[in-house]
Amino acid sequence: MKFKTTAIALAVAGIVAAPVAVQAGADEVYASARVGIKYTDAKLTDTSTAATSDFDVKSFASRFGMRGETDLGNGMTGFGRYEFGVSDSGISQRHLYVGLKGDFGSVLMGKTYHTFYNYVVGPLDNPWWHSTNTMVESVGRTGNGITYAGGSGNFSFGATVYMISDAEETPLDTVELGASFAVGDSTIGVAYRSVDADGANKTQGNGTDEDVMAVAWSGIGIGDTTLGVSYMNQDKDNGIVVDWAIGNAYVHLETVDYDASGEAPMDITLGYTQSLGRKTTMYYEFNNRDADTDNSDDDYMAVMAVLKYDII
Repeated sequence: MKFKTTAIALAVAGIVAAPVAVQAGADEVYASARVGIKYTDAKLTDTSTAATSDFDVKSFASRFGMRGETDLGNGMTGFGRYEFGVSDSGISQRHLYVGLKGDFGSVLMGKTYHTFYNYVVGPLDNPWWHSTNTMVESVGRTGNGITYAGGSGNFSFGATVYMISDAEETPLDTVELGASFAVGDSTIGVAYRSVDADGANKTQGNGTDEDVMAVAWSGIGIGDTTLGVSYMNQDKDNGIVVDWAIGNAYVHLETVDYDASGEAPMDITLGYTQSLGRKTTMYYEFNNRDADTDNSDDDYMAVMAVLKYDII
């Protein structure tokens, strides 16, 4: 897929170049420590009876960062975020982006959650730890993105382009489009993601062109519970996600049907969140994964209890 970037570049440049008067804004430094114990029981391969079982005390996505925004006048606001993840192996980058927002919507550049995730994955990404972002197309925080988001009333829409430097002349390697509409307390979202493997397989894709369509319906109130469902299609592979919140408990199910092979791996998470007081939360999760593929018959089971303390 080849696109001309001139119009996009001129639009962004025009916004940035507009005369503004900088005023003080809101800034925040934050940190969250998340440490717990995890028991894992996993069968490694379908050709071996070997299995691993172990206990581990570790960091579960602990993080610290800075974010803020500044009133630029003329109805515009500048904003940015820089966040690091802390694990047992060291420090890594989670978010790094800057942007502008106003009556026109918002434009941001950098690494974060972008359009596809925001419209069809994020609304059902309820588990603290064991969420795989659907097994058809795993899209989380990604870099090299330029994202526009806008909307009016109950309708919102967005688009993301990924620009990756490589030997190819194709300037845009991945394009994402998304839209959502609020229906009462629930939201219906749709998204499309197209990957040009010539460039994207260097940092994002798996070496093949991808065209993925997805629809998600989240926030469906059923009595005291909240239900979310999504469907995703990539070529002939079909994935389904069901997320069901029952008070502080939740059930998260993901499965995919690989049309060519008939394989149907499944992943299920059961969880519970417990507030212990100001800035302190405990969460518990049980996860079971059945690969059920020709290349692997791996079974994975994990139980974890994690204490989350928001230091700042």
